Amino acid sequence: MPIKSEIFVNKSKLIFVYILVALTGCTSSSGIIPDGQSSYRVIHTGDTGFTNSNTLTKDAYAEANAFCAKQGKIVETLNLESKQARPMGGWPEASLWFRCVNRASENSPESAKKLQEI
Repeated sequence: MPIKSEIFVNKSKLIFVYILVALTGCTSSSGIIPDGQSSYRVIHTGDTGFTNSNTLTKDAYAEANAFCAKQGKIVETLNLESKQARPMGGWPEASLWFRCVNRASENSPESAKKLQEI
């Protein structure tokens, strides 16, 4: 039969693991916000300092892609800002400013113009 102190230690370890898992996966989203004519912004913020800003950037793009796909369009990035957690305040965040555009076919005049610019 286990001693009471062993049971307490095992429960304490389990609670610690639950808290750690909860803290590492917490993020919040602003949702899609209209920002200017035909442009939008989405901001993903980590609710703890343990969230990686690369994950937030990926999540912001996923939300923007889903939004544009509903319109039959794709994301065109206007600006992307990403910040890691900062000491003495400031959770990690990713802010994506974008617009939804039609997918240009490879033979379209727009594609030819972009290739010439490169």
